[in-house]
Amino acid sequence: MKRLLYLASLLIFLNACSQQTIVSPYQQAAWDEHRHQLVQLQDWNITGRVGLYTNDEAWPGDILWKQVGSQYDMRIIAPLGAGTLRVHSVEGGVLLEHSSNPTPYFSAEPEALLKKQFGWEMPVRHLRYWMTGIPSPLIPISGPMDLNAQGYLNSLKQSGWLISFKRYKKIAGYTLPVKVLLEHQDLSIKIVIRKWQI
Repeated sequence: MKRLLYLASLLIFLNACSQQTIVSPYQQAAWDEHRHQLVQLQDWNITGRVGLYTNDEAWPGDILWKQVGSQYDMRIIAPLGAGTLRVHSVEGGVLLEHSSNPTPYFSAEPEALLKKQFGWEMPVRHLRYWMTGIPSPLIPISGPMDLNAQGYLNSLKQSGWLISFKRYKKIAGYTLPVKVLLEHQDLSIKIVIRKWQI
């Protein structure tokens, strides 16, 4: 009986350990330094590829993003001249423009605007942080973060999104993601960055 209780306790302990992310002191120190550096990064441009996927549809295209402080200008250019979607910050909110419609749409909330027009939510306000490989400070982190051996993020969860960082590259003294995957219920977004400009 004692042996069975011991084995049961051991299994419970091993299962608990398997669900925790074990971080070494080196990883934690590297992550703290890395995160502190990237918090200071306010101005950047990226060009790359983006794909938005639901259970029924896919929207591939090129992405151009300019970030200056809290102001952003993001464009998604569909292939074969199918049009350009532009989302950019303005005083009091955000404007959404599409090349097929001369009238822009305004909202105080970018996520609500995209939801109304397309039926899905792109987490624009948090993306500016996730694109650089750090959590958004605007919302809590759900559960432990997964760090790689160098102390950079492999993945994290925020606001129902699973954000995975598949590859990093050194750019102007910063280590930045070049492949990011975001998953949320029925929508996933894949971004491959061809060029960072700091």
